[in-house]
Order: sequence, then C-alpha cells, then structure tokens
Amino acid sequence: MKLLALLLLSVTALHADPLLPLNLGNPLAEPRFESVGVGIIPRDVVPTMVQDRAGFLWIATGDGLVRFDGYRFRAQERESADPAARNLGWIRALLAGSDGRLWIGTEWDGLAVYDPASERVTSRRGDSKENAGVLPTIRALAEDRDGSIWAGSEGGGLDHFEPSSGSIVNYRHSPQPGSLPDDRVQALLIDDQGTLWVGTWAGLSRRKAGSDRFEPVFSSTGEGHASLAGRIVQALFQASDGRIWVGTQQGDVAIVDPATDKGLFLDYAQDIANQGAVSSLVEASGGQMWVGRSTGIDLHTVADGRLVQRLRHDPRRRSGLAGNEVTALLRDQAGLIWVGGFGVGLQRHDPNNQSIWLRGADAQVGSPFSQADVRSLLQVDNGEIWAATNRGGVAVMDSLLRVTGALWPRTPKQALAASQAEGQPSPPVRVEAMAQAGDGSVWLGADSMLYRFSRDHRQLQTLPHAGGLVRRLLAASDGSLWVATQDGVFRWRPGSAEVVRISQPQGHALRADINALAEASDGSVWVGSGKGLFRVAAGGDELLPVEAPTGAGLGNPSVIGLLVDSQQTLWVDTAVSGLHRMRSWDGQQAVFERVSERHGIVGRPFGGNLQEDARGRIWTQMYVYDPANDRLDELTAADGADLGTGWFLSRAKTLDGRLLFGGSKGILVVRPERFDASAYAPALLIAELTINGQRQSAGGILDGLELAPEQRSFSLAFTAVDFSDSARVRYAYQLQGFDPGWIETNADSRVASYSNLYPGDYVLRVRASNRSGAWSPHELAIKVHVMPAWWQSWWFRLLMLALLLAMVNALVRLRTRHLRLHQIELKQMVHERTAELEALALALQGKSVALEESSLTDPLTGLRNRRFLAQHIDADAALAVREYESHFKYGAKLRAEAGLIFFLFDIDCFKQVNDRYGHAAGDAVIREMSARLVAAFRDTDYLVRWGGEEFLVVARATPRSHAADLAERARAAVADQAFQLEDGRFLSKTCSIGFCCFPLSMQHAAALDWAAAVKIADAALYAVKGAGRNGWLGALSAGGESAEALLARSRRPLAEWTRSGGLKLVCSPHHDGLRAAGFPNTVSSTEISSAAAVE
Repeated sequence: MKLLALLLLSVTALHADPLLPLNLGNPLAEPRFESVGVGIIPRDVVPTMVQDRAGFLWIATGDGLVRFDGYRFRAQERESADPAARNLGWIRALLAGSDGRLWIGTEWDGLAVYDPASERVTSRRGDSKENAGVLPTIRALAEDRDGSIWAGSEGGGLDHFEPSSGSIVNYRHSPQPGSLPDDRVQALLIDDQGTLWVGTWAGLSRRKAGSDRFEPVFSSTGEGHASLAGRIVQALFQASDGRIWVGTQQGDVAIVDPATDKGLFLDYAQDIANQGAVSSLVEASGGQMWVGRSTGIDLHTVADGRLVQRLRHDPRRRSGLAGNEVTALLRDQAGLIWVGGFGVGLQRHDPNNQSIWLRGADAQVGSPFSQADVRSLLQVDNGEIWAATNRGGVAVMDSLLRVTGALWPRTPKQALAASQAEGQPSPPVRVEAMAQAGDGSVWLGADSMLYRFSRDHRQLQTLPHAGGLVRRLLAASDGSLWVATQDGVFRWRPGSAEVVRISQPQGHALRADINALAEASDGSVWVGSGKGLFRVAAGGDELLPVEAPTGAGLGNPSVIGLLVDSQQTLWVDTAVSGLHRMRSWDGQQAVFERVSERHGIVGRPFGGNLQEDARGRIWTQMYVYDPANDRLDELTAADGADLGTGWFLSRAKTLDGRLLFGGSKGILVVRPERFDASAYAPALLIAELTINGQRQSAGGILDGLELAPEQRSFSLAFTAVDFSDSARVRYAYQLQGFDPGWIETNADSRVASYSNLYPGDYVLRVRASNRSGAWSPHELAIKVHVMPAWWQSWWFRLLMLALLLAMVNALVRLRTRHLRLHQIELKQMVHERTAELEALALALQGKSVALEESSLTDPLTGLRNRRFLAQHIDADAALAVREYESHFKYGAKLRAEAGLIFFLFDIDCFKQVNDRYGHAAGDAVIREMSARLVAAFRDTDYLVRWGGEEFLVVARATPRSHAADLAERARAAVADQAFQLEDGRFLSKTCSIGFCCFPLSMQHAAALDWAAAVKIADAALYAVKGAGRNGWLGALSAGGESAEALLARSRRPLAEWTRSGGLKLVCSPHHDGLRAAGFPNTVSSTEISSAAAVE
C-alpha cells in the first residue's frame, strides 16, 4: 500500500505542475483544426478511420464506410440486391493490410475485407453458434508479420485468421494458465518485435512471437502497487522509443516498457471522476503523443510523458476541436493528424506547420483584446507590441503577445470631462495607425486627430489635422511625422503646432486616399494613393507624380502598399494588378516589373502589407514572393493563414524577425525563417474508371486498360494524395499517340476523357503537383489498348487479301487455259463473280450498319435516342469546354461557332390528342413533329427523341447568337401549319421550347456539365409552359465569382437566378406571360445581338 500511495503521489505531483506550452516560442498557439466533410458525414459521427497503402482515407461513419480521396467521399458497400444487406453498418475497427487490402470489423456481421483489385467487399464471417447467428462485435484488428490477421471481439475472444488458407483459430479465456485473460477484447497491437499486445476488460496482456501463451503485463492483482488489473484497456500504441502507451476506459494513461514489463501511470483514475475515457493514441511529429479522450485531446511528450496541453471544444474557436467525444486519431503518410469522433465529425491538423499561427481573441470578457479585430500594429523599442482594435483603444502586449495593459487615447474634451468627473464615460477612440518617433514617443492616428504617448503609456500631446481618417503614419529619419489620410498626405515637423498638408505643384491639393508611405535611404518619401504613385524629394514640400514609359508603368493606379527593401528596391502593391518591382528610376521616370501578372495572378492585390524577411522575401498576409528564385506562393488556411479579413494597413515586424499582420480574427504571426514551400511529393492515384458512361473497377488499371470494340469511350478520374490543401493541386495528362502535348488542369477538372479512339496502343500519362505547385515525381503511365472491330482486325484483312489472291490466281489460270477458246465466257464469269462478291460485301456491310443504327435510333420517329447521345455528347462537350478554357486562360481565339446549344421541345397539350383521337393519332403527330424538326435544323445537329412528346436537339457548331432564331423558326414550323392525321383530319398544335447554351459561363467553362445545361433548358421549357405555352425561353450565358458560386446558383430556381443578374436569358418576342412569370431581366429577341456580343 505504501508503494501504491507513493506512485499515486508521484502521478498527482506530475499533474500539479503548470502545463508547459506546446510551442515555447508561441505559448498562446494552439493546434489549428480544419473540419472536412461538413454536411457529408452523417450526424458528424466517425467511430474509426485508417489510411490504406495506396493513400486513400477510409472513414467509418454512422451510415457505413466511405473512402475519401481529398475531394470526394465515396460510399463502399457490398454487392447485393438487398439495400439493407449492401450496407456494412456500424464499424468499430479498420485495418490497412500490407498487401493493400482493407480489413473491416463490423458490429454484428464479423470480419469483412475490401480488395482494391476488384473494388469489392467480401465477408469472412466464420462460424457463430451463439446469439442466433449474430457474430460478436469486432473491436480491434492487427496484422502479424506473416500477413495473418488478429481480430478481437466483445465476448468472442480473439480470432487468428490466415488469409491464404482461410483457416481461423479462436482463443478464449479458460482456467488454464496462459489462456486469454478475458473474452472481451478491446485493443490489439503488434509491436516491432512481433509481440501481440492485447487490451481486454482484465487489463493488458501479451503473446510473444512463436508462443501460444498469453501473459499479463503491468496487470497483476497483487497488492502494493497500482496496475492495469481490472481496467478496460481500449487503446494501444507503440511510440518511436519502443515503449507501449496504454489508454483505458476509466481514463488511465500508462507507459509500459516491453523490455522490463514495468509501467508508469501518467493518469490514474481512482474513481469515476476522471479525465475521460481514452479511445485512441497517435504519435505526431516532434515527439508528441496525442491522447484521444471522451473529453477532448491531451498532448504529452513522448520522452517523459509530461502533459503539455489539453485541447477542448470551445465554440468561440472556429479552428478548434469541433467536439470533445474523440474516438479516432490517425497520422497519415504526409504527417497530418486526423481526428474523428461523435459530434466531432472529421477534422485534420498539420503539425508540420510551425511557421504561421493566429493570435486570436482573449477568452476573458474584460480583456482589451477580447475582440481581436486588429486595425494597426506596432512593436515599440522596449519590446512591447501595441495592437489597436476596432473596438477602440490599444492593447499592450509583451513580446510573446500576452496582454499586459491598454492605452485609451483621449481627446481634449474627453480629458477635461475626465478631470472634472462629469458626464458618462466617452466611447473609446479607434486608432487606425501607429508609429514610433526617434525620441521614443509613439504617435497614434485616429479620425482627424493625432495622439502622442510616451513609452510608459502616458498621453503627452494631441494634434488635430484636416485629413479625416488616418491611414498610415511614418516617422521619418529627420524627425518629422508623415500622416497619410483619406484626404491627402500631411506632415508635422518637431516643434510645430500644426499638421501641414503636402500639395502638388502650384498648390493643388491631392484629394485621394493615401494608403502607403515609404522612406528611401536618401530621405525622399514615396506616397501611394488611390490616384497613383507620388514622390516627395528629400527636404521637399511638393508631391510629384511618378511617370513611367508606355508599357512599363503600374498595372493599376490604386496603390495600396509600398516597401523599400534592404537593397533599396521599391516594391509597389496595387489593388487590381498586385505586386510590382521598380527596376529603374532616373529621377524623372520609373520602370516597373509586374510580378503578380507574370505569375498569372490578375484581378487581385498582393495583400497591401508589404514586409521583408531576412532572406529578402516579400510578404503579406496573402502571398510570399522570393525574388532570388522568382517564386510566388499563396498563403491559405492550410498554411495557417486563416486571418479572416486582413486589413491592408495593419502590419509590424518585430525585433526578432517575426512578421505580424492584423485582421478581423486577430494577429497572424509569421516566423519566416521556418517557412518554405511544401516539398511533399504526393502519390498519384486513380480514383475512378468509367467506360461507356458506366463505372468500372479501377483496381488493375495500372497494369493496363483494354477496350473492346463496343467500348467507344472511357474516363479516368485521378487524385493526388495531398490532403493538406487538395484544392491547390495542379494536374496534367497526355494520351501519347493522340494528344500532341500535356493538358494541364486544376483540381475541379481532374478527369481525362477520350472517345472513338482508333484501334492501337496508347499510353496515358498523368502527373500532379503538391499544394505549393511543385510537380511530384510520382507519375502514372497507363497502357491503353483499343481492340479493333472484326472488320478492322489483322486476320480479317489477311483473309480478304488471301481471298483476293486466290481469286486472281484462279482467274489467271483460267484465262491462260481458255484464253483463245473461252475469252468471252471468261470475261462474263469474272464479271458475275465480282458482282456477287460486291453484292455480298455490300449486304454484309448494310446489315452491320443497320444493326448499329437500330440500337441508336428511335423506332417511331427515326430520330436518335438517348443511347446515341450518351455515346457522342461527351466528346463534343469536352471539345467545347477545352476551347472556352483555352480562350479564357491562354487568350486563344474563340470561334463564334464554338460550343453547343441544347434545345428541349414539348408538344403542348399532347395528352388531349391521345385522349380525344387515340394513340394512333398521337403517334402521327409525333412523327410529323420529328419531320418538322428535321427540316428546321441541320444534318450535323443531334436530333433525339427525349421521351414521350419531348425532343432534344443539340445544335453543333452554331453561334449562340443564332439560338433565338432557331427557336423561333422551330416554334413557327409547329404552330403555323396544322398536323394532318391519318384519317385526313387536321389538328393545330403548338410547342414550348427551352434552350441553354453550353458552356454557359466563359470564365468557368467546366463548372456546369452538359447534363446541367439540359436541366437548365428543361427549367426554361417548363417556365414557358407555365407562362402560357407556344413560346421559347433560353439561357445565353451566366456569370459567377467562382465555379462553386456558379454551381450553387444553378441549383436555384430560374427566376431567382435571373433576378440576381447572374443569368442572361432571351425569350419569345411579345410573350407577356414570361414577363409576368418572374423574369424581369429577360432580354427580348431583338436584343440578342448585344447580349451575345457581351459574352
């Protein structure tokens, strides 16, 4: 008992010490989590997960098993006609086998295995004579060094499964020595020595390699020391130092040394009041052990087990844990930590990112930094960091960004009121800019007022100015203070009582937002404004505009950021064309290089807050540019740059080289010396194979793809396993033997599609980059063999050649023998034989063509059917998207007839024809309708009977400016001439038409596929039918800030999309019903030319 008390005392003392911060350089930093699959994972439930050998992430959810490739969650089920039997149900354990297979432990159906070669799940149920055939729940899986599988279950003991033979050996608890301590197995582990560790309701035991005995470890029931006896061990992990970490349902955490069998408790629960059940363990980079509990996550050091941080769900932290019930932890191949649980869903954390973190708001309500909307930053020469927030005042922090005090500037009126203790407290002053002068005093800029403070936070002086809001302050080397405002630039000289405006020549005031100030080594000051770049010479008093030769100036006049770097190079950021570098300055003209535009970044700023690190790289909260390597990288949430709205005028560089950026979420802290572009080389995988529009198994695709003659098209979806920021991964593919060069694409279009390839051999090559744009060496090369049709085969050609040679030989021999006596007869025979062969060949060819045509043709109308469209439309749609993307991305000339137009026709009130005249009359109307459509469109267009009285026409190589004319021509062809029935009667009918141009968006051509265009045309059709019929309505083009926004808008009702201004429609002229139906922005057919011109 003394030993037990001593051990518990040591454990208690260990936790009585204050927690060490996770990062001693950033004591306020916490791991940043990003939720994945929000709205996709049912009820945010993830019991367990694993990454397979290929790199796919497999996740057990509340509704079964799914596979995640970085972009898409794909459900994995059994093959069964019964929907209930297909679902794998609740999954407690997953194991990625060394052979690539995935072992699945189910709740009631025993063991199952997924084979990636066949992409199928098969059951390994075993035999159950208990519980009416329901197998015990499998709670743990482990793979032995020989490839055999251990499966532990609740009440069913331990099964040893040999995959090659299918044999199963069951181990149960018995009174015999060396038996399994308990039949309720919760955790399994094979260590690096091949020893099997088993966690049960009786504690921890092991089975050494080559032995059949189970022996308790640190789980004896003897008195005198604490142990795992009677504890439910449900988490096991071998750390990098070889020791075994153990977690229990009671909340214990222990470390066991396999060499000595001795254990050490880090947490020991003496009663039900514990830190939460431990369900998972994983070691992250840097020697940190993550302990997943029912109350959150604890972080320990692997070396000594010290608890360094507790992570708990906090609704105020949007990048924190989504919930506390953690059930699964996983470290993937790239080192990312994945977290799953109940109410947690699926989250990921990148422990490799030690360069960027966010200093968010304080939890204390009364803290000066309880609202972390930072508008200005400054480090004072005494090491303090001052942060001016949107709520007013300035939070004072130490060098580690811990709040130590606050400043509250007061206007003269406020100071007088405070001294007389009269009235209500005045609202705090919102500080917009700060600068420290050479004498150590600090200037704060606010609305129409400057405040001067001492280092020890005393207010010394107030100075009014006429510029309104202060944008920037610059303490110049000559002691003067430059003030950039919303209404020009001002200057205060020491000893002066007023702040003086700096004007242009002839005293003209510069009425503009002044966003940036920078002093050069010669004492001149560069001034960036909304109306261009200006310069004030050293000792001068005039703002002179900076001129530039034609083609060598700034890409946009709105200057939002300036920096003179350590090499005295001027860097300029503009609101639209981004970063510029000044290449030369002759005192009159400057020559600028457009850095952002050269790197393909247009239409957005570089970030405004230009700062330089020790390596000469140029930083903002949005980008980092390395001039030495001419490399420009975007900073995203995957890098830790989750600042919300980064204010363009909020930045500071600390004495130790850190870069600080203020934004709506707090302070972004950058350790630039720790930042480099990602060097991770992601594996490249085939996510899905589609042949003739039908999904096929892609398991053996790396061995090659063989297409039968009837398989006319195929598509391969690929993915690079870079889960850190998969949206930034770039792809390129080339079908050697068909494509002349590489086709580059982004993460939204990672599919290679081909159709109607000529028989032969090809090689499909695919490559991908990581999130930083570095191409991975893991390239796919897939052999593709297109088999010929029988009439394209070599043996058929050889047979024809042999037959022809035999015929020639026979003719020659016959002609030689009977040349003189039977010349006329021989010619007649040759003519007859040749005619017979030609007739036979023509008949055979005609039957083949007729058979193919019958499968692609509607028997009633003779038009094409949906099967024909499915075989041909993908190639046409891909060509249209490629032309538009080439035009938008690379400036290639866009043909007027590029793209497609999808028309949907519906015969108005057709049901009345069948009801009143009979189905024979209805068929006659449909046949006549098809004949009129054939007359209205070209032979090269696709005319398809879509179903019933609906027809689909795909106008190919037709300018979208002709869409309205085609629709009106077809409508008139139906409405202007009555239909003649078989009995001679005439029947007048009309039709409703909806159409959609494809691609609908020039900027995001691939955002909406051709099926989406058909849906839009269908919506337009039904809008016409609802507005009175006998008309047409069509979508010409659509706009959107991004592909995601466009896709979201396409799911809205057509009228709502039109009212937003994002969709351009055209309708039948003088069709009042459509105007009244909610299409106020619809342009008339007479305006179609101008609408097409805009597109």
